[in-house]
Amino acid sequence: MSSSTDPISPLTWEEHLKILFDDLFLTREQVLQELKEKLQTAVQIELATIPIYLYTYYSINRIHTRGENVDNPSLYANKAAGIMMSIAVEEMLHMSLSANILYSLGVEPQLYRRSPDQYPANLPSHNPKGPPGPDSDKKVLIPLSKFSYEQLWHCLQIEYPEPKIAWPKDRNWNTIGQFYSYIRCLIECHHIKDEDFQVNGAETQIQSYNYSPNSIDTIYPSQKFDPWKTPEGSHAEGYPSAAAVAQYPNKPDSHAGHAELITISSKREALEAIATICDQGEGYAHREIDDPSQTEYSHYYKFLGLQAQLERYEHHIEKLPNLPKPPAPITPTITDTDLEEIIYNFPDNPTTAGYPQDYQALSNLCNGVYQYMLILTETIYKVPNREQKLFFNEAMHRSMLWVLNRLIKHTRTFVMDNGYNFAPTFENIDLGSRRDAYTHLLALTEKITEESQLKVVKEMIETIRKLPDVGKHWK
Repeated sequence: MSSSTDPISPLTWEEHLKILFDDLFLTREQVLQELKEKLQTAVQIELATIPIYLYTYYSINRIHTRGENVDNPSLYANKAAGIMMSIAVEEMLHMSLSANILYSLGVEPQLYRRSPDQYPANLPSHNPKGPPGPDSDKKVLIPLSKFSYEQLWHCLQIEYPEPKIAWPKDRNWNTIGQFYSYIRCLIECHHIKDEDFQVNGAETQIQSYNYSPNSIDTIYPSQKFDPWKTPEGSHAEGYPSAAAVAQYPNKPDSHAGHAELITISSKREALEAIATICDQGEGYAHREIDDPSQTEYSHYYKFLGLQAQLERYEHHIEKLPNLPKPPAPITPTITDTDLEEIIYNFPDNPTTAGYPQDYQALSNLCNGVYQYMLILTETIYKVPNREQKLFFNEAMHRSMLWVLNRLIKHTRTFVMDNGYNFAPTFENIDLGSRRDAYTHLLALTEKITEESQLKVVKEMIETIRKLPDVGKHWK
């Protein structure tokens, strides 16, 4: 997002050289095929981040305390959870943007069972080594782990900013920006034309009205507040109203195109989608903000801001880039003892097979819902345009907000015999073919026989049974 007149950053000289090479030495067929392959990889990169961020989000206990009684650890818990979910929401946006570009080229995006096969995981094609972290380790292996200083470092590894001089790379890349720079060069190549992005029309892609930057899970209070305050009233201590202190971490103008989620029918629109992805993740013009309006921090700087409030940040040893300049320690400081009060004791990198026998059916159900959500996302491209909004609300909103979200929030209170809280594993469980996936998902609900678990998840199982069966779209 380079200026107020053009939201797309100008090409770097490294990108100019890459484009020149492609124009001179590659055929149109080679460039087009590579573009399709790299966009599918981009979809899987974005998909790989979502379980990591959601797992960390669900480990945070947003303690429900009346506004005037909120203490500093509770305020931090709400802030950390709101920011974690705000980033996860934008990663879902990035996945949708990459998928829309790919679909416009005539290729159906593949999501089902395309999450990492195991954790800790390296992002697809990422350099396995990076800057040294808090333990001086240079490995880039991102775990499923509860919220902590170390886990925030792993999140920073994902969103690490691209330096000013960086070659476009499609493999062994150090930053996601380098990978998207490679895709940008392919799009800018003279072999690629506007009509290449019109194989599947814009009306068949995921529409902009399906995206909302904020929800109840992204909003958080900045300070104590009077939950009962009316415009005319006031609290005895002078606390402001809830509306006055509400923070919305995702801003509505944080995008390069005419909307956050855009459909694609030209090179220009494909480049706008890429600009939105890169600037929201790593920052605009090597700064902490993600667009010229300077109202929203990048994912990298959001994570860094959360880390800067933890007591270990002041003496950190991990290697941070010079740009954007790291923030000074933020007060009030949150100690390790404070974190113990607000974080569920999730295990690192759990698997269904590693859980006690009486929790495996529950874990399989969580994984089944997650994988069915991915199938529902793929199915959007097969639903007629006039039916898409209803399908999105009945399928995506219901499966995410009313099933998976509630399922995890209710079951994370279960403490297993090993002392850990039950947590989702986000595994690539096999639901069979997409045509038969709904039947296999319902079969997983029948496997929950533990009375204590069934009592908690019964209502969510009923909601699962109300999800649409997508089988008719895959015959």
